[in-house]
Amino acid sequence: MKRLKTIFLGIILLISVLVFANGQQQLVDSAANFYSASQFEKAIETYQQVIQNGYESAELYYNLGNAYYKSNKIPLAITNYERALKLAPGDEDILFNLQLANTHVVDKIEVLPEFFLTSWWNRFIQLFSSNQWALISISTFVSGLVLLLVFFLSGWVVARKLSFWMAVLLIFVSIFTFNFSRKQKWFALNEPEAIIMTPSIVVKSAPSEIGTELFLIHEGLKVKVTDKLGDWREIKLSDGNKGWVKQEDLIII
Repeated sequence: MKRLKTIFLGIILLISVLVFANGQQQLVDSAANFYSASQFEKAIETYQQVIQNGYESAELYYNLGNAYYKSNKIPLAITNYERALKLAPGDEDILFNLQLANTHVVDKIEVLPEFFLTSWWNRFIQLFSSNQWALISISTFVSGLVLLLVFFLSGWVVARKLSFWMAVLLIFVSIFTFNFSRKQKWFALNEPEAIIMTPSIVVKSAPSEIGTELFLIHEGLKVKVTDKLGDWREIKLSDGNKGWVKQEDLIII
């Protein structure tokens, strides 16, 4: 009787999940229809509803970014393209539309030069998202364990040697990819990126209205948030300049 009850509850849960997923897909299809009919505000509202329901994907953020771009809301378009890129690093369509949107940004900040090996290494780590690196790490680790099992059980000398060294290689790959995942996660939590939303703001030297005015920045600019105090956030530009702005002036990617 208890087993039947468990099975029944499992079936109910599965049906609920399928109904929820179907409802979200209907909202996504509805948003796409609004977009095709040039009803961009309605498309935005519908895509936002899907996100508020707890569903997210690179395609969803990409389409939401397109709707914002068509509505001439460039900072929000950039924000959603960046969010899409975090879930699908290297996607050509996302990169193209993000570059297009960035042409509307007033500020052209020079990036601090990096040693070429450091630059190459950072680009390599950004090939995949934190979750994707974690999945690769788990997959290679499990594969390594399977090969170790082959090493212990196989009676064929060649198979034992090959499985042992392949297992060692895969476990090393698992360790490296786990570190890649952890590094990306650390930066996302401790130095999140943000997009400036206010048309133009003066960056202060301190988290106060009476702080010294350092420089002027404009909407759409991507920055890193390196510290916070009350409703103030310390930001860092790609050229190394730092300062403080109000929390309301930016949105975390």
